[in-house]
Amino acid sequence: MTLAPHMTPSSAPTTSHDRLLPWIAAERTFRAVVLLAVGIALVTHPHANWASDIAHLAEHLGLDPKENWIQRIIDDVSKIHTNQDLLFGLVAIGYGVLEGAEAYGLFKRRRWGEWLTVVATSLLFIPEVWELTKSASFLKVGAVVVNVAVVAYLLWRLRRASR
Repeated sequence: MTLAPHMTPSSAPTTSHDRLLPWIAAERTFRAVVLLAVGIALVTHPHANWASDIAHLAEHLGLDPKENWIQRIIDDVSKIHTNQDLLFGLVAIGYGVLEGAEAYGLFKRRRWGEWLTVVATSLLFIPEVWELTKSASFLKVGAVVVNVAVVAYLLWRLRRASR
């Protein structure tokens, strides 16, 4: 196999002009940042009144906290007991680190990053679909569609690269 001077054997199967991979990596980076911020906030402020804080933030952003989707978030957050903050915070931090690793691997165009994204995202299909059976929303359906598209695309890339 002859490689171009700028290509190494590990980078040969993937195309360097692929424009979709950086978008997926950026989406994973965004998710990692949000999860890490939420996790750190929960761990460092375990007894905060998060429902009230979310309502104040919504008002500050010019949103009505009584809107259906904001009210659902506030209701869900108010059900969390203060002793669960640490657990949820640590889970969010762990998930944020996973998303960050996926983003790094995808930005660097590493096969392990593609495989990690495929496996981690696929494992979450079951809880995502379960959530849809309880209550469907545009955001939930959109998240599932995006995740299915990402997995399908990465599997297509990995299959193409193995040829």
